[in-house]
Amino acid sequence: MSDHVFAVDDDPALLRLITLSLKSEGFRVAAFESPLDALREIADPSDPNPIALILDLSMPEMDGREFYRKARAAGLTSPVLILSAYGAEEARVELGAEAAMSKPFDSTALGNTIGRLTRATR
Repeated sequence: MSDHVFAVDDDPALLRLITLSLKSEGFRVAAFESPLDALREIADPSDPNPIALILDLSMPEMDGREFYRKARAAGLTSPVLILSAYGAEEARVELGAEAAMSKPFDSTALGNTIGRLTRATR
């Protein structure tokens, strides 16, 4: 496993906020506006899995549910936090993701949740 958290969201401003929030908590973040780019990174056997993945549900290239399924099929074993304005908890249950959080989110809560998800690997 790498020491990065992957964040996948088509909103660049939100990605900056996620990155700044997690960096202030000591995490390294790889941000992806394109779910296809993130999926290529995950599917590359020479790249280790991230320590966690933060995933938006509503993206134009590929929705988060499809991304989740393809990422798991490509070998992603990392815990996933669904971060969405609509139906985050329902998607968590449907997909079997490890955590969910609604947008807008509290930066401290985001850091605490990622910390809890990655405690065993850090």
